[in-house]
Amino acid sequence: MSQIQKQPIIVLVHTQMGENIGMSARAMLNCGLDRLRLVKPRDGWPNERAVATSADADRVIEGVECFATVAEAVADCSRVFATTARNRARQIPAVEVAEAITEINEEEGECAILFGPEASGLDNESLSYADRLLDLPVNPEFSSLNLAQAVLLVGWEWRRGSTVVPREMEAAASKGDLASFLHRLEAELEKGRFFPSEEQRPETVRNLRALFGRATPTDRELRMLHGVVTALTASEG
Repeated sequence: MSQIQKQPIIVLVHTQMGENIGMSARAMLNCGLDRLRLVKPRDGWPNERAVATSADADRVIEGVECFATVAEAVADCSRVFATTARNRARQIPAVEVAEAITEINEEEGECAILFGPEASGLDNESLSYADRLLDLPVNPEFSSLNLAQAVLLVGWEWRRGSTVVPREMEAAASKGDLASFLHRLEAELEKGRFFPSEEQRPETVRNLRALFGRATPTDRELRMLHGVVTALTASEG
């Protein structure tokens, strides 16, 4: 038995122009999407230019949620996808948009799709919260897309898959719960003098976050990992 698919959350990170937020909102509503989150837009929020270019996509604009960091914006999500045209050193699995939409529909928890700022795209810190990179099916000889075009392309793929047959799967832990575990792990690693230096610490933490992000542990697996840390630290005492 098929069911109407659920919506992913569109997250625009450090968007530089209010007009692009408005046009992205318009593109979203064209495809039936209305869940929009912003991470520290350059020109602040609310933004009159965003409203002016949204072409009456009021439902999206009025429901916008603002966050100071990517971590806060995806804390309640169990699966996060990132759009990027760059070849990154960090090994994050890449999937085509259609495959990502299938994963979103089969995931029990909330899912988010990250879009970076217009000029530079998502930075490594933002990408470290992603479980998958989205491979957008455009001409490889000319892959330049503006922000609203990228949102429209993903939204259109989502709308095409209007019904799905979900598999029985155990939901991944939320990013907030995973962040709590990683904070605890980082604190214990600090006690054990794991970090080579304070300069290398941020990159090491990002790599750990990416590692566990790729694994997408469930709540049960996260409880087991907490138990592992507890057992290791107890033995040290």
